Amino acid sequence: MGILGSKKNNDPDENLDSLIGEGSVFSGELSVKGSIRIDGRLEGKLTTTGHLTVGKKGVIISPTINCNTAHIAGSVKGDINAKEQVYLASTARVEGNISSSSLVIEEGAYFHGSSIMGKGKKPILTEPTESQEKER
Repeated sequence: MGILGSKKNNDPDENLDSLIGEGSVFSGELSVKGSIRIDGRLEGKLTTTGHLTVGKKGVIISPTINCNTAHIAGSVKGDINAKEQVYLASTARVEGNISSSSLVIEEGAYFHGSSIMGKGKKPILTEPTESQEKER
């Protein structure tokens, strides 16, 4: 399959709509209706309404990645904004911030950045109590 194509996966858990195959390079802004798998290289902004999969040999260099869910096994340099979950496999290398409802990081994954989790919930900031102050 070429740089972009439509492919339906036999796996019922994953309906793959687009693919950037191994050895392919895409530069620019990419918007995908549905899910996408990256096994090649993508340089530029990525927005998908579905699931993002970055295979072990996949590379994304992007200022911003917007998706519903993400499973990263390759390399990502840029911020990931996911509505639901981001999953970093043990082979993942991520440099950038992650914003999602849920973040799972397997042992061995590399993550350099900050994470914000929760569905629009603000953190609870309170002043330390007197007993907490004494513990310091």
